[in-house]
Amino acid sequence: MKIPILMYHMIATTDNSEEKRYSVSPKAFKKQVLYLKHNGYSPIAIDALQRYFYDKSGSLPPKPVAITFDDGYMDNYENAFPALREHNFPATIFIVSGLVGKKNVWTQTGKYSEKPLMRWNEVKEMASGGITIGSHTLSHPRLSFLSLRAAVTEIEGSKKNIEDRLGIEVDHFAYPYGDMNESVVEIVREAGYKTACSTMSGFNTESVDKLLLRRLEICGSDSLWQFGAKLKFGTNEGTLLIPARYYMKRLAERFF
Repeated sequence: MKIPILMYHMIATTDNSEEKRYSVSPKAFKKQVLYLKHNGYSPIAIDALQRYFYDKSGSLPPKPVAITFDDGYMDNYENAFPALREHNFPATIFIVSGLVGKKNVWTQTGKYSEKPLMRWNEVKEMASGGITIGSHTLSHPRLSFLSLRAAVTEIEGSKKNIEDRLGIEVDHFAYPYGDMNESVVEIVREAGYKTACSTMSGFNTESVDKLLLRRLEICGSDSLWQFGAKLKFGTNEGTLLIPARYYMKRLAERFF
C-alpha cells in the first residue's frame, strides 16, 4: 500500500507572491477536502500509518491519506479546523512550541508578512477535536546548522514542552525546512519520536524509513487538477508531464 501525506502551512488568502507557495486559501482548502471525500480518499492519523507499517498492527481504510500542517499558524485553527471537523477528518499539526502565541519570526526577512501562531488554548482545543499535535522544534531553526547540543535542545525540548502543556504523548516530528542530516535523525530517534516527516516527495510504504516520511507539498497556486495529480502520482511537480510519463512507462512495460 502506498500512502500520501499532504503538507500544508498557512490556510489563508494572500496577495503576497512570495507567500503564495505556502498559503492555500480557505476556499481552495475546502475544495480539496471535498475532493478527498468525493474521490474515495480516507484521511487517517499519522498514528494509524505508524502502527500499520512499523508496528504491524491495525488496518487501514481504502485509499488512505494523511493531512499535516507545519508551524501552527492561527489560520489553521480559524480556517482549516472547521473544515476538517465538518467531515470528521483527522490531521496532524506540527507546532513550533517555543513560539506558541507569538509570531512567525523565522520568516520575517522582508519577503513574508508577520503572522500569528496559535496560542495554547487553540492547540488544546484542536488536540481534543481529533487533531494530533506533533513537534516542529522550539524555534524553527535549520537543525543541521546547529551544534549537536543545540539540536538536542530543540528536538527534545519541544517534545517535553508540548507534553507538559497538554498532558499527552508527542510521538511525531517534522524537520523545519526539511533540513536534516544523519546526526539530526539520530537525535530524533533517541528523543523517542515514532515518526518524523521530511519534505521529500513521494508515497510512503513500509520500506520508507519512519523518520524520513515523504510528503506532498500543497501550494496556494495549485489548481484542483494539480492537487489531484499530486495525490495520484506522488510528486510535487503537478504538471501534465507527470501523467504523460506515467502512462508511457506503463505502455512500455506492457509491450516491451
